[in-house]
Amino acid sequence: MGAEQPGSTETVLSLVGVTKRFGPSTVVDRVSLSIGRGEVFTLLGPSGCGKTTTLRLVAGLERPDAGDITLRDRLVASASRGFSLAPNQRNLGMVFQSYAVWPHMTVFENVAYPLELRGMKRAAIRDKVARVLDLVGLAGMDSRPGTLLSGGQMQRLALSRALVYEPDLLLLDEPFSNLDAKLREQMREEVKILQRRLGITVLFVTHDQVEALSLSDRIAVMSNGCVEQVGAPRALYEEPSSAFVRDFLGQTVILRGTVDSAAAQVVVKLDGALAGHTLVGRPVPGLTLVPGSAAHVAIRPEDIEVGLPDGGAAHANRVPGVIETLGFVGDRYEARMALGGELRLVLHLSRARAWREGERLDLGLPPARVSVWPA
Repeated sequence: MGAEQPGSTETVLSLVGVTKRFGPSTVVDRVSLSIGRGEVFTLLGPSGCGKTTTLRLVAGLERPDAGDITLRDRLVASASRGFSLAPNQRNLGMVFQSYAVWPHMTVFENVAYPLELRGMKRAAIRDKVARVLDLVGLAGMDSRPGTLLSGGQMQRLALSRALVYEPDLLLLDEPFSNLDAKLREQMREEVKILQRRLGITVLFVTHDQVEALSLSDRIAVMSNGCVEQVGAPRALYEEPSSAFVRDFLGQTVILRGTVDSAAAQVVVKLDGALAGHTLVGRPVPGLTLVPGSAAHVAIRPEDIEVGLPDGGAAHANRVPGVIETLGFVGDRYEARMALGGELRLVLHLSRARAWREGERLDLGLPPARVSVWPA
């Protein structure tokens, strides 16, 4: 298990035009992806978006209705050629939600089983099992029955069993969903450290944005069986290419208005209770904005700058807000703000100052952080 840099030029997994149908429903629709050696690549999306079915196609648990799947330059599934290799012929490691730990076996027997199936000699099995159990923090638990493990230990055991035969690709399907919040965060960090140490290539499936953003080298955001956008976590968060990606990742404040002018920067006159206020932002590449057309102005709440009103006239990229409710949560205040009496949003305010409910504030929207979308 030699370490490789994430995103190596060597392609481990390739999907080209992969489609899967169940009856009249197309659950995976012409998906094309490429994953490099040593990369953590995540399929992220809501329930029913096709991410788990995509993983099952890679694993060989489903057959594609169209397209090809290649693993380390070896074609493992092709709809046009009418074949799909069985899971045990693909050299994949798999960890699923349920862990699938065999309760009648000890920790050692659980991890050794895949090696025994491959006909490996007993001495080699002992060495490999001892090494992988040490890597995941289960050393000394060889003889413990699977039924006596905690949730975190069972997850480590499932990882050990998937890693012990050095697979070409590790598949993780919602592996942290059965853990409580604190343990989920701990295991997320442990898996990241382990992946970096071993340089293994991972295809990770989750609906949890925090897991995806913190663990991944690249993410494919999926919706209705299609890939909406692929990119590095920060790029997806800061530069979404579709309204679905924009709204699915994190929180977004949306203001409505009319395009006044459209060039390198777009000027939008706000509607409704914020009429008379003007915002300047950047257009989204590939989307057309026409003067006089309706527009949505988007910004992340954490990018909004909070100040006190100066009593002057309305300024570009500044709108008034009022604190409706205020809660102190230790390191900050959480304020529910009303903008123009219509829009509500939650902002985090510094505890360096005392705030009060009903207080009027001046909210600045930096043009570089504002994106303008066709309505």
